[in-house]
Formats: sequence, structure tokens, C-alpha cells
Amino acid sequence: MRLCALAACLRGTRDLMTRQQAARIEVPVLIAVGTADDVVGSGSALGAIIPGAQVLDFPNRDHMRAVGYKVYKTGVLEFLSRRG
Repeated sequence: MRLCALAACLRGTRDLMTRQQAARIEVPVLIAVGTADDVVGSGSALGAIIPGAQVLDFPNRDHMRAVGYKVYKTGVLEFLSRRG
């Protein structure tokens, strides 16, 4: 099942968002990224574009090791709890 989900994700479109589009986001945004992630780039740079975005950096974590990190789970739960 996991491989099917991964394959579906890889087949999906990845339309790029412009800086102008990102700057118009009006919903709460949590950007969670490992500082050693070479797949998605800088969370801080993206957070600077999106108004009110919260950036959660995971030191020395790459793209694959960030989600399982306890700090990630805690950060996401805290972010969601502030939103009701």
C-alpha cells in the first residue's frame, strides 16, 4: 500500500507557485523542513514570502528523516491546536 501511495504522489502534478501567488496565501501555514534537506530548499526563505507563516526547522535532518522526528510531530500538533 505504501508503494502505491508513493507512486501516486510521484505521478501527480507539481505545478509551481510563483512568489506573488505565495505572498497572497491567507490561511495559517506551517513550513516544516530539515536543515539538511536538499529536495525542497529553505523553509526560512519560503516563510519570508508567505505572510504569517511559521517555520519549523529540524537541525541536520534531511527530507526523509524529518517527518518521523518527534520534534516534527510535536510542532505540527502545537500548530494545529492553536487553530482550534
